Amino acid sequence: MKINYKILLAFAAIYIIWGTTYLAIKIGLESMPPFMMAAIRYLIAGLFLLIVCVLKGESVFSRNVYGKMVLGAFMLTLGQAVLFWAEKYISSGLTAVFGSTLPIFYIIADRRNWQNYFRNKITLASILLGLIGILVLFINPSDQTEPQYATGMTILASIVCIGSCFCWAAGSLFYKYHQKSGSLFENVGWQLIGGTISCIIVSAATGEWNHFSFHNVTLHAWLATIYLAVAGSIFAFIALYWLLGKRPAPVVGTYAYINPVIAVILGYFIANEKITALQISGMVIILFAAWLANNVKFKTGDTE
Repeated sequence: MKINYKILLAFAAIYIIWGTTYLAIKIGLESMPPFMMAAIRYLIAGLFLLIVCVLKGESVFSRNVYGKMVLGAFMLTLGQAVLFWAEKYISSGLTAVFGSTLPIFYIIADRRNWQNYFRNKITLASILLGLIGILVLFINPSDQTEPQYATGMTILASIVCIGSCFCWAAGSLFYKYHQKSGSLFENVGWQLIGGTISCIIVSAATGEWNHFSFHNVTLHAWLATIYLAVAGSIFAFIALYWLLGKRPAPVVGTYAYINPVIAVILGYFIANEKITALQISGMVIILFAAWLANNVKFKTGDTE
């Protein structure tokens, strides 16, 4: 059988690159505020994609530019940038595991396909298992004989991660079901610009600019941010959309439960993030639930 190396490289991009972005975020947070870092990431990627449009002779001002920016502000701020903030309080691996619930939230948010989805009992099983996995991750074992439940900012950060998955799923479905104008690069480019503006506003409103100086940002933080922009927001994103035209979406969506495995391994060996047997159990439950959710979408014929 002939091996399609382009497809293999594209899968490697969304599997490996997006699996490493969680650690890159953690590195960047050492000397850069979360929403500011997200804004810089989006600005670099957005400008690059719009410049590519110009070089290709495509219009960068098709209809509804403002709508694209608003959608980008919603998805990239509430569906992604908040994860930057969450990693201030929980590990990069745990953040990635919460992110693996995305296939479940696609089912929950996709109301127009509920009739197809919920004909299959596996749908309910995937959602139930996902909730059980999340509850397991909220238990924080200590040196005591009884497990202690996570409290304070850890719980808030975990809830933010879960909420971000719903926001990303809802925004993606809105983009899918509404007529779009312009090229893919233009659409994504303006969404990134919208995310940039939104994150700058949030950064200012939350006081990130107070007592901050770019002179204090380390080289590692700059390199991490550039990596997030170039590898995470350009290469991997392009690979994702290219794959969606070549393979069914549930197959492409397997990145949702490959990324956490990579993130947890990197966090453990590079960032010295602790991982317990109970957390591993929760991760396995969530990843299995995500696999079931993707399987449901595939069997119901929702391959877009």
